[in-house]
Amino acid sequence: MGGRSSKERREGLEPSEASAAESAVAEGGAAKAGAAKTGATKAGAAKGASAKSRKGLIVGGVLAVVLLCTVGGLLVWHEQPSFCNAICHSPMDAYVEGYLGKSTTDQSDQSNQDGMAAGAQIHQQANVRCLDCHEAKISEQVHEASVWVSGDYSVDENGLLTTVGVRSDVKMCATSDCHDMEQVSQATQDWGGQIGVNVHDSHQGQDIDCGNCHSIHGQSYLMCNTCHDYLVPDGWAAPVASGENWDEIGEVRS
Repeated sequence: MGGRSSKERREGLEPSEASAAESAVAEGGAAKAGAAKTGATKAGAAKGASAKSRKGLIVGGVLAVVLLCTVGGLLVWHEQPSFCNAICHSPMDAYVEGYLGKSTTDQSDQSNQDGMAAGAQIHQQANVRCLDCHEAKISEQVHEASVWVSGDYSVDENGLLTTVGVRSDVKMCATSDCHDMEQVSQATQDWGGQIGVNVHDSHQGQDIDCGNCHSIHGQSYLMCNTCHDYLVPDGWAAPVASGENWDEIGEVRS
C-alpha cells in the first residue's frame, strides 16, 4: 500500500491497473483529438470544394451570358443589310448600296441611274429589311455560300447577278403584311388619264409577274409598252421607245 499513489488508493487500483487505465485514457484522448482533427480536415475540404463549386457556377454563368449575347448579337446583325455584304462584297455590294440609296450605275448614265434600285430604296424607307422578303433558309444559304466560294456566278455592268433564283410574283409580294393587290389595282385605274387602262389589271392575267415590270434592285420597265404607249412612271423606262417623246408631261423613255 505504501508504494501506491493517492489516486490509486482512492480508486482502489493496483499500480498495473492504474497504469493501464491511464494509458486507455490517454489513448482515448488521442483518438478524440485525431477524430476532431480529421473532422476539421474534412470540414475544410468540404468548404474548399463548396467555394470551388460556387466559383465554377459563377464562371459558367458568365460564359453562358457572354455566349447568349454573342449569339443574340449575331442574329440581330444577320437581319441587317450590312450582314449581306460584310464578307460577300461581290456581288452583294451593289444590292446593299442600292438598298441604302447609293449609286449602282455608271455616273454618265443619269437617266438610268435615277431609276436603278428605286424599289429597294422605297422598301428601305418603309423599314422593310432584306429578310422580310428574302427568307433565310439554311439550304439556300449553304448553296449561296458554295456558289460564292467557287465563284460560279456572273454579274452585269452594274454589279448585279445575271441569273437569280428569286421569283417576284404575287405569292411573294402580295402577302398580308405587304401589298394588297386589290388596293394596288384600284390605285392605277385609268392609268395616265386613259379611261379603262389599268397596268395592274392586265389582259395577260397572272402570266405577268410583279418582277416583269418591277425591279427592286435594278431598272424597272413598263412592260405594257412593249405593245402599248402608256405613261411611264418617273424613274422607270419603256422597253420600246414608241411614238413621240412626251417628256413635258413627265414621261420617261429609255
